Amino acid sequence: MKLYQLREEDRQFLYSLLYATGIILFWRGIWEVSYKIPLLSNVYFVLFVGLFILTMTGYMYREFDPFSQKERKVSKLLHDVVSLTKRGQAHEIYYYDDIAGDYHKLLPHKIKKIEHDFIVFEEKGHEVFIPIHRITKIHKGTQVIWKR
Repeated sequence: MKLYQLREEDRQFLYSLLYATGIILFWRGIWEVSYKIPLLSNVYFVLFVGLFILTMTGYMYREFDPFSQKERKVSKLLHDVVSLTKRGQAHEIYYYDDIAGDYHKLLPHKIKKIEHDFIVFEEKGHEVFIPIHRITKIHKGTQVIWKR
């Protein structure tokens, strides 16, 4: 019998806390060892090498990109909206069309798939790709459940 079950958000938080502790302890060890290496006594050299490593590996852009985090949340919400629409709950998705310079409404039952950063739906026999960052708001009935 389980008295308490962790939510996915709680589990992710605890894992993040564990990872952060591991990283801090690892870097404390690196810090102490760096005092014994003569080349690392030059602050400018250390700064350049550290920045070079972070830039070349792409870690800085992958981990600290706030826009990709927002798009992941919107993508998850869109998947939920499509699922709920199939169960009979009415939703509407609004997006901004750069070419026409206008806002359009998209009904979730017309969505064929959501892949990577795009919503794919069919209109007049053609597949239309809408970037997720163009989504401006999502309605459930008359209530706005998400807005950029």
